[in-house]
Amino acid sequence: MFEATRIILATISVASIVLAIAVYHRAPDRVWNRLYTVHALAVAAWVLCNYMIQWAASPAQAAFWIRATHPVVAVVICTCLDFAWVFPDRIRYVAWSRRAMLYGTGLLFGVVGLAPGLLTSVELARGTVLVEYGPPFVAFGLFTVMTLGWADYVMYRKVRRLRGLQRVQVSYVLTGLLVSQAIALVTMVLLPLVWGNAYYSRWGSPGYIFTIGAMAYALAKEHIVGPKIALRRLLALLFVIIPVLAIAFIALTLSEFFIGTREQYMVLMYMLTGLFMGFAIYPLHAYVSEVIGRSDTREEKPQEAFDRVTEAILRTLDIDHLLEQSADAIFEMLQPDRVSILLQDEDTEDYLRRVSRSAEGSQDLPANNDFLPQRHMVVRTAASSHDIINRDEIFRFGSLNVAQPLADALDSLDAQIVAPLRWADELVGLVIVGPNQSGEMYQPEQIEQLRSMVPLISLALQNANLYAEMVTTKEYIETILREMDSGVIAADGDGRVFLYNRAAERMIGISRENVIDQDLGILPTIIAQGLRTAVEYKRARSGNRVNLPRPGQNSIPIACSTSALTSVAGQRGSAVAVINDLTVIEQLENERQRTERLELMRVLTAGMAHEIRNPLVAIRTFAELLPTRIEDGEFRSTFLETAIDEIEQIDRLIGQLLSLSKPADATSEVIDVNGLCQSVVRSASAQAEARQISLTADLSELSVSPVGDGTRLHQAIVNLVNNALDAEPQGGRVEVSTEESDSADGGRVLVRVYNAGSYIPPGKVDKIFKPFYTDKAEGTGLGLAICQTIIEEHSGTLEVHSEPDEGTEFVVELPGGAPDSEAGGSLIQ
Repeated sequence: MFEATRIILATISVASIVLAIAVYHRAPDRVWNRLYTVHALAVAAWVLCNYMIQWAASPAQAAFWIRATHPVVAVVICTCLDFAWVFPDRIRYVAWSRRAMLYGTGLLFGVVGLAPGLLTSVELARGTVLVEYGPPFVAFGLFTVMTLGWADYVMYRKVRRLRGLQRVQVSYVLTGLLVSQAIALVTMVLLPLVWGNAYYSRWGSPGYIFTIGAMAYALAKEHIVGPKIALRRLLALLFVIIPVLAIAFIALTLSEFFIGTREQYMVLMYMLTGLFMGFAIYPLHAYVSEVIGRSDTREEKPQEAFDRVTEAILRTLDIDHLLEQSADAIFEMLQPDRVSILLQDEDTEDYLRRVSRSAEGSQDLPANNDFLPQRHMVVRTAASSHDIINRDEIFRFGSLNVAQPLADALDSLDAQIVAPLRWADELVGLVIVGPNQSGEMYQPEQIEQLRSMVPLISLALQNANLYAEMVTTKEYIETILREMDSGVIAADGDGRVFLYNRAAERMIGISRENVIDQDLGILPTIIAQGLRTAVEYKRARSGNRVNLPRPGQNSIPIACSTSALTSVAGQRGSAVAVINDLTVIEQLENERQRTERLELMRVLTAGMAHEIRNPLVAIRTFAELLPTRIEDGEFRSTFLETAIDEIEQIDRLIGQLLSLSKPADATSEVIDVNGLCQSVVRSASAQAEARQISLTADLSELSVSPVGDGTRLHQAIVNLVNNALDAEPQGGRVEVSTEESDSADGGRVLVRVYNAGSYIPPGKVDKIFKPFYTDKAEGTGLGLAICQTIIEEHSGTLEVHSEPDEGTEFVVELPGGAPDSEAGGSLIQ
């Protein structure tokens, strides 16, 4: 018995030291963790002193350790009350004056251990140390009772005042204190006072392990279970252990009675009894736990709410309805005072309350619960955290620099739990849960269910947002299709129409009810064929002009484009046709052409009047002088020459006008462009040489040749070269070049006429191709207009590029109508 006592004392002392170190490292910046460390180490020293008392070889050694025990016990008692003052709702010590009075009083009574009259008798007997105390021990006992009673009172007040996890923590500590104090008072105070010896005092300090364990559990355990659950688990364990031990005891007793002293059979019975206990404990414990847990119907509610919100999430696509269901489920699952769900506003990016639930009789939600800016500490913490923010966990284990302001921020919202709603690492909302209605803590199982529910709510919100965006987009597209002027028709892979907008109905003249879900055959042939081709061959067709016949109405000109739509794997593709009514466009085009013709006629008329009037004025002047000077031979000769020259000028003007207005002949020959350009350069070389201008040709090998009237095209190139020579100053350079380019509709031939010494301002580029526009002192201004007319007759284009200090270049682009091998019969050689 003596050895067992010492082993128990040593074990408890070491366990106290281990707990002190472990709890300190859990949150070293918390005052209650520091006080607990000192308290536990003092308890370890107290137990160690008792161990040394039991180990004493003489009454003098025992007396020494008994006296040493009292200062240590004073430290245990003072740190216990100091701990009670601050735990668990304060993160700083109480006032210095109060602590100084406490520890000063403890020091005073600790000195009692040095008083000569503390011990009246110390003897070693009955395997222990028997001690008789004197009057000073009574004073020390009163100090112990009053101080520990004060600690119990403080803890009791906190149990009544605090809520949630803090109440549970205090309940565990208070329970441990009461158990330990009951053991200590009985073994160390009451029995020594009544019996006058300390035979049972050795069990006072080991009994304090209940307080040390309860404090350590309340301080360091991350997931604390409620007292009711702990009690049910303890009862389940007792209901299993007691019957199993009773059956084993009865079995061994009966075996010993019947078997007697046959040792080998008793060993076998011990083994069988051990196997029975091992196999029976686990299933019996599971059965008893289920029976006890079944009596509490409240435990079924969280799981029922979790299952219900999961099912609702899978079915709900309306955000408001989803939020209401989620709030109801969380409210039923956790039974809080209130719960709010806030979502981020797209415009301000702040968080606005969308739905809330409150218990009957609870206070109104704080005003700042309706709106949380991004800079709010709770929002910033939730954005950086991927887990639930539990005020109790933050206050217990978080960094002190963060825990206090964050706890204050949570208190301002009356929030016990904040669950972030995240999607793609972005904070999209917050679930704010208030304290429990009953004032008890949220069980770890409830927190875990909320942790599992939050991602589902986030996913459902994302689905609801996507659905809302899809509905908005669909309505937007339908509005566009309904209001747009272009007709849109779409058919599926089976050739059935599934889209037919109002514009298509107006243009085609068939009502929407008669077209939707019908075969393409109900549509006009030109549209139906285009859609079938797009479906079958995945071929697109651009908007060519066609006449659309309409039942009972006049046909209208339209442009119809069709294209295939992307198909889903395993399904036939669909196609869409877009039709545009060209009636108004053609009317406007006709009006524009008529206006341009009238403008051209005005310009031509004015130009012709000006150009013809000048020669006629000269002829008329001579004609008016003819009656008076008809006998003058020199006058008659001059008059004749002048009349002929002016008539020839009028004739040239009329010829140019005829060339400008002459329709393209039916001539269609392959034109040797390189040969044509060589001919032009050769014929203009004398003029260039006379003006000391370098005229060269840089002709590339062409694989295609244009088709048309070579003579007319020769005239256009001649006009361009003559204009370049006229614009180039003396000593300048003119170059004629050819090249070939590729395009979507085949090869094209380019003819470039470049002169280095001229510049055409941008404001004049659009005017130089108009008839009678010229900057020359002599000339009609019809040359470039004739060039453009001839080139357009050949389906070509004429462009001009001019830059200061770089020169001017006219570019003729002609379609290649035939391979170059067919250009043997050139018109110009």
